[in-house]
Amino acid sequence: MNIVKVETFPLSFPLEVAARDATGVWDSWDTVIVRLTASDGTVGYGEIGPVHGGGVLAFKALVDYRIAPRILGEDPLDRERLFQKMLGQGTSAYAFGEKGAIVSAIAGIEMALWDLTGKILKTPVYQLLGGRVLSRIPAYASGFFGKEGRPLTPKECAEEARRYADQGFKGIKMKIGYGRKRDLENLEAVRTTLGPDLGIMVDANQGFTVAQVLQLSDELAAFDLTFLEEPISIHDVAGMSRLSATVPIPLAAGENYYTHKEFRDLVTQRAVSVVQPDVIHVGGIGEAKKVAVLAEAFGMALSPHIHATVGVAASIQLLASCPHTLAAEYITSGGSYDLRRALLGDAYMVDREGYVPVPDDPGLGIQVNTEALERYGIRG
Repeated sequence: MNIVKVETFPLSFPLEVAARDATGVWDSWDTVIVRLTASDGTVGYGEIGPVHGGGVLAFKALVDYRIAPRILGEDPLDRERLFQKMLGQGTSAYAFGEKGAIVSAIAGIEMALWDLTGKILKTPVYQLLGGRVLSRIPAYASGFFGKEGRPLTPKECAEEARRYADQGFKGIKMKIGYGRKRDLENLEAVRTTLGPDLGIMVDANQGFTVAQVLQLSDELAAFDLTFLEEPISIHDVAGMSRLSATVPIPLAAGENYYTHKEFRDLVTQRAVSVVQPDVIHVGGIGEAKKVAVLAEAFGMALSPHIHATVGVAASIQLLASCPHTLAAEYITSGGSYDLRRALLGDAYMVDREGYVPVPDDPGLGIQVNTEALERYGIRG
C-alpha cells in the first residue's frame, strides 16, 4: 500500500456580515482541505487552516512543491516516520523551520494519514490513539465575534448566550479585550442570562499585559469563570506562570504553539491549568496526542482549540481517547460552522444535551461533500 496522489483544495466561504475579535476583522472563512489517495483507491482527508484574510494559496504551494514529493510512494501507515520526514532534518528543516506555516501545512497531510490509516484498517482513529475513553464529548459554544468591525454590545452578548443555552451547550466562550468597561458589561449580561450553573470561558487573544490582568483578575473572578484564555503574549511563559500562581482564575493556552516541543515550558512551568493544542497548528493528531499525554502527567485538563471543519473530526477523535478531557470548543459563527455543514453534513453535530457524539465509522468518521469543494474553491 502506498500514497499515489496528494491534492489540495483552497476554499473561501463568504460571510454575510464581517466578523471581528481582538486580533482583527475578516469577511470570509478561508481554509485548505487536503485529500490523500492510496494505491487501493482509499482516500483520507485533512485540513490546513483557517487562514483569515487570504493566503490559502501559499499553503497549497507548500504542499504541492514542498511536502507532497516527500510522501508520494510512501506507506500511509508510517505516520510518525512521515511526520519527521515532512518536517525535515538538518538543511531540510533549515529552509522552512519547525514552526509556523510549514507545521500547519504538514498537519493537514498528517491528519489525512490518520483518516487513511483508519479506513485501511477499518477502525476509528480513536482506536489508533489507545482506544475510546469517552463516547461523547461535552461541548461549549464558542462565538461572540464582533460584527461589522465593532465589538458586540451587552444586549447582543445576552441574546447570543441565550441561544446557546437553549441549544443545550454546557457553557460558552466569549471574547474580551475591548476595554475594561465593555468587557465587564458584556460579562455581566452573559452571566445574568446564563445563571450560575453554565460555564463561562473568556478569550483575550493575548490582548493584556501582566499588570492589566492583575488589575482585572478580581473583577473577572466574580463571574466564576471556567478559564481565562491567552490573557498575555504566548511568548511570555514566565508571565503566564506568575499569573497562574497569583490570579484566582484557571488559565488556558496552547492554540498558537507548534509541535509538542513548544508545550514543554508551558507545562513544566505550570503556566496554565488547561492545555489547548490546536490539532492543525501543533502539527497533526500525533503531535496533539503527545501534548495531551504531557498535560495529563502534570494534572492539567485538555480542551483543544477547535476552529476548523475536518479538524473538528480530528479533535473529537483525540478527545475521545483522553481521560483528562474537559470539553470541546464548538464554533457556531464566523463561517466555520456553515462551511463545516456544507462539507460534512450532520457529522459531529452537538446534541440537545450539549454533547458531541463520537462516531464508530472508520478513520475520522466523515464523508466529504466534493460538490462543496468545487463550490467554494479558489482558483489559482
